[in-house]
Amino acid sequence: MNRSVGLIGALAILVAACGGSGVTATTEATIQSVPSEPSATTVTTEAAPTADAPELGDTSWKVTTYRLPSGSMTNTWRTDVTISFAADGTLAGSAGCNDYQGTWAVSGPYDEFESGVPDPNDGQELILESLAWTEIACEDEAIMEQEGEILDLLLQGERWVLIRESFHLRDVDGSFLLEAESA
Repeated sequence: MNRSVGLIGALAILVAACGGSGVTATTEATIQSVPSEPSATTVTTEAAPTADAPELGDTSWKVTTYRLPSGSMTNTWRTDVTISFAADGTLAGSAGCNDYQGTWAVSGPYDEFESGVPDPNDGQELILESLAWTEIACEDEAIMEQEGEILDLLLQGERWVLIRESFHLRDVDGSFLLEAESA
């Protein structure tokens, strides 16, 4: 309430109460519109900004760690396992002994990895298609086994995310498949 309106009202009541003294008082009060206090707090929120997806095209990576089907982790063994994403939507790499190629595309918004805890929505959908590879017999049986594991993981890949400048490939549930460093 405006203090001047309250004061004038109180003065008018006081003058009216003293009306028996022969004094006639005329009171004019001007009531001004005073913005009322909101009865509820109004909160204005803006939509969270969508993170710009890092560019995946024209990047090359060297796989450092991957998850075996049993769930255990392993490092690549005596070979360079690579993956390169060209800007034209093609990909190529070495599974250790044999080469592979295919096409790639991304879809949907990119969700930054921020919480420190993996989230199935981290990153962006990654579509790897038309994967084909050479089938040259490798000198070492362990390298051939590793190649099969790597190629299987690429076929399972559904999402990609950058975490501390490392490329991470994840499955549809957000589970870790492989990690690679910039090559």
